[in-house]
Amino acid sequence: MTLLPHAIPLINDPQVVHALAARWRRTRTLLILSAGVLPVAIGLVCIVLAGMTSAGQRVMPWWSAIPAVAAAACAWALLSWLRRNGLSDPHSWLPATTLMTGAQLVLGVLPGSGIALRLSPGAAIAVKALCAAGVLGAGSASWLARLAHRSLLSAPILELGSTAFPLVLEGHDSRVVIGTDRVDWTTRSGGRLDVGVAFARILRVSTEANAVVLHTASGSWTVPVADPATTQALLRRRLSWWEERGVAAEERERRRYLDLVRLLAAVSGEASRGGVTVTVDSNGVTTGVSLSPAVRDLEPEVLATHLMACVDKARTDARRQVQDLVLEHAAAKASH
Repeated sequence: MTLLPHAIPLINDPQVVHALAARWRRTRTLLILSAGVLPVAIGLVCIVLAGMTSAGQRVMPWWSAIPAVAAAACAWALLSWLRRNGLSDPHSWLPATTLMTGAQLVLGVLPGSGIALRLSPGAAIAVKALCAAGVLGAGSASWLARLAHRSLLSAPILELGSTAFPLVLEGHDSRVVIGTDRVDWTTRSGGRLDVGVAFARILRVSTEANAVVLHTASGSWTVPVADPATTQALLRRRLSWWEERGVAAEERERRRYLDLVRLLAAVSGEASRGGVTVTVDSNGVTTGVSLSPAVRDLEPEVLATHLMACVDKARTDARRQVQDLVLEHAAAKASH
């Protein structure tokens, strides 16, 4: 099983993949070390400390294993979060790594060292060395997580506009965040001001001295930036990427809708009773009635009763099939 994907998530453009391949290789290596190898190593330190508590003890106290379990759980939670949700937000790598490795220290290394020193005083030097290794591992994990973020985003290039990574552009008195569907900025000159504009409102982007201008239907916003040309290029690239994703999403929804219509048209409810078989379509309209030779001996009233019962049962069957298809369609839409 691959800890982290070899390809950058949510990118299908070969040119973008090629342009960012070297960055992603460095970033992926640093992430594996910071969120995988070092947290696991800290967990192993806690396991060794737990094993040292049993030295000279006839029965290992069950509570001495709690720090090791807590440290292992933190390592598993960090890597699981990174694989599921964290890869798309590089700005969360450092806080998440610091939080989880800090929790490993507080819940695992320090209590485990204290327990080992109390139950195995003869191994004090080894316990202190393991404790220092755990602290060093936690600090190194945070440092590597910071390097991973900087390796990927520290020097923005145009191709980053075609990714789902939030782009943060720091200026002297401003901070601009280009997200996946909006741009937000903070200015500090003359008092703090936080403003944001959704991509759907932006008509075009232009530049002026030390700023980019976002033109919307309701007016223009001037955003002070350190490098207007780079910011404009990244914004235009991200806007194009956002529009392409919107068009692709609409096309997927159209195909799913057409598939649903086709499946609904093929729905057929059927029921049989007393030699009478009735079929109906997805609207409950009767499409066929079949009578077996057994109905010759039935009274007309009984035959009519069987017929109506079959119609009701067939319609219920058709409604159930329609409901299942609609719910399946809704679940597929929600997952995307």
